[in-house]
Amino acid sequence: MHIEVSVALNFVISYLYNKLPRRRVNIFGEELEKCLTEKFAGHWYPEKPYRGSAYRCIKTGSPIDPVFEKASRESGVAIQDILENLPQDLAVWVDPGEVSYRIGEKGAVKILYNENSGGLQFDTHDDRTADRECVAEFIWALA
Repeated sequence: MHIEVSVALNFVISYLYNKLPRRRVNIFGEELEKCLTEKFAGHWYPEKPYRGSAYRCIKTGSPIDPVFEKASRESGVAIQDILENLPQDLAVWVDPGEVSYRIGEKGAVKILYNENSGGLQFDTHDDRTADRECVAEFIWALA
């Protein structure tokens, strides 16, 4: 679970770097990691990775996932600052062996990490990527 949570966490906070002070982003990231680990405990089934997938999906759309609100509160970073800098309707699925995301209700689901395909799957050459700076920051954070 640690790798999958780390991939999801780094992807989410990559949108916040260069938009909010790095120290605040790091504190928020630490709290978000705790919240995600706590939320997924007891809902992690490596033998059936898609069981509980909807529960492990974190979203910024309506309704916002409570883990964002809790991490915001615990870190002292205003939830409004977080949401203003994340894509609208971002959904990140954190499943055993795979992390994927979608931006927008009708957006394509893209895989960030798949342990069966050698790890990271992020396509840095995709011209449709909305924020290339975030992509670079995400890859740098995982290196």
